[in-house]
Amino acid sequence: MYYPIQIPYILDNNFLNNINYREEVISELSNFVICYWQMLPFSNKKTNITNIIITDGCIDLVVDFENKIVGFSGMSKTDFSYTINLPNKFMGLRLYPGVFFKLTGISPSFVMDKFISISEIYNDFKIELFFSLSFNESKEYLCKFIKSKINKNDDFKYINLINNLSQNPPDSVKELCNLLNISQSKCQRKFIQHYGLTPKSVLSILRFQKCLKLLIAKKYNANEILEQVKYYDQSHFINDFKYNIGITPFELIKKYQND
Repeated sequence: MYYPIQIPYILDNNFLNNINYREEVISELSNFVICYWQMLPFSNKKTNITNIIITDGCIDLVVDFENKIVGFSGMSKTDFSYTINLPNKFMGLRLYPGVFFKLTGISPSFVMDKFISISEIYNDFKIELFFSLSFNESKEYLCKFIKSKINKNDDFKYINLINNLSQNPPDSVKELCNLLNISQSKCQRKFIQHYGLTPKSVLSILRFQKCLKLLIAKKYNANEILEQVKYYDQSHFINDFKYNIGITPFELIKKYQND
């Protein structure tokens, strides 16, 4: 299954020292939701932290407790300067690519690089009740609400497709279209409809996330990953990696080894 990595604590010790970030797989939602996540401050000290949100092709349902807002958001490219005002608390559900469209009938492009309140999409989410609950009760409410919107009889072809492609991303959009047996124009339309991203962007994200996972797992060095993820040359690999995370794979290895 596709499980993208968010690693702000590796890139910024200030994040690690001030925020307790954790992810949890919710078994009853595991076919639709990658994970539940939360960010809690270690203290009540007021400070600002710059968070790097790595592109992963997902739409998250995000809760901001200080501002009492709940909504959907996704990133078409990495956000290197998202500011977190502590001691705020956050939680969220990271949806598999394609799930937002199945839940709402709305293309994810509507919420890519934007934050859209849940009330603009659902009128039965009780925001006042939600924020009157304890943190753990809020988590339970959020999970139950998304579960109530899932129709298990739907066609999940484009959700399962991401899981399959993430294991061995095609070299090109042309190869992807041949694999799916559709034209490039139809592939473009379907990917925008289901993922809010072009086929080229999706393949770039999947290749990058696979590289990131291999580097973090320390199974391969940077040069060996060139072959594993089918990059044609080292410069393409390095540029693609730096575009998505802000540093080269060699710099990431050094940071990871030192932390």
